[in-house]
Amino acid sequence: MTEPTPDATAEVEDIRRVVAAYVAAGADESVQRVITAVNRLSRRLNRWYDRQLAALGINLGEWIVLEQLARTTGDEPLTPSRLAAVSNIAPSSMTHRLDRLAARGLIDREADPTNRTRILVRLTDAGYEIYAKAIRGADLVESDLLASLNAEQVDELGELLEHVIAGLEDANL
Repeated sequence: MTEPTPDATAEVEDIRRVVAAYVAAGADESVQRVITAVNRLSRRLNRWYDRQLAALGINLGEWIVLEQLARTTGDEPLTPSRLAAVSNIAPSSMTHRLDRLAARGLIDREADPTNRTRILVRLTDAGYEIYAKAIRGADLVESDLLASLNAEQVDELGELLEHVIAGLEDANL
């Protein structure tokens, strides 16, 4: 295992100071260690993802559309209203997003042959290539992030986090 860098050591120490402040205010230390670390990890990854998307020429909102379209099963296109709903944004904002993506050739919009009043959105090959580049780049960084853990630990961490996520509804979050 490699030694942590001075910056990494400073960040861990900062997390410990944050946790100590929470504990001093009455929080449970073991809970706060986990939640604070997960929160810090999430923020750091999100900053990296934002930089990666910018390097690919897209923003987070456009990524959400590309990602939704790439995950669509089979050759089933999505409607702008469905994309807006799954992205949790206003339909008018989705229209502007789709305009930008279509102008760059990353998506196609066409009338639904079974209902001419409906528009169907599909990912183009160029859009899929941007999606795939983002996934491959993220996978490299995420693999490096987990490199200090063995395969069993990675699996266990994944299972534990999935278990916590499954309990989010019960926690009313």
